[in-house]
Amino acid sequence: MNRFLIDAITTSRILLGLLFLYVVLFNFNEVYLIIIFLLTAISDVGDGWLSRKYCLSTDAGAKFDVICDFIFIMLSTLAMVFHGMIPPWFLAVIILKLIEFFKTSDESLVYEKFGHFVALMFYAFPLVSVLINDKSISLILAIFITVCALISSFMRIYKKFY
Repeated sequence: MNRFLIDAITTSRILLGLLFLYVVLFNFNEVYLIIIFLLTAISDVGDGWLSRKYCLSTDAGAKFDVICDFIFIMLSTLAMVFHGMIPPWFLAVIILKLIEFFKTSDESLVYEKFGHFVALMFYAFPLVSVLINDKSISLILAIFITVCALISSFMRIYKKFY
């Protein structure tokens, strides 16, 4: 096992994000979107597991993983914004949360449980909005996730500076 293979698995999330966007815009199919999401989740869990198993974890690899996660989240959320299921302002919430994550991490990334939960909600929200197919519920979920992101940001910033 080498780092190149792990990075290729990580990079696959960018391609899967583009595929998610394509399917939403040009060939809307819930089954395809579920498969894309499952492959993305497998790649996310798999690259981390392989890195740890073969002692190939690095700070650069962890940052690359977060960036690929972010790109998938942005592409899949953007797809659902174009589809009219997620409000456009939610993209700004994701971007600001990523900036705050990197700014409040030192040389190596700092994770906390509630922030990890928020990241999982960011990840799952586009697929959830596909499955529920209701703009009102998606808006309520977007507001709920935003409130959770704000609480998480407050907790991180407070912990970092106080």
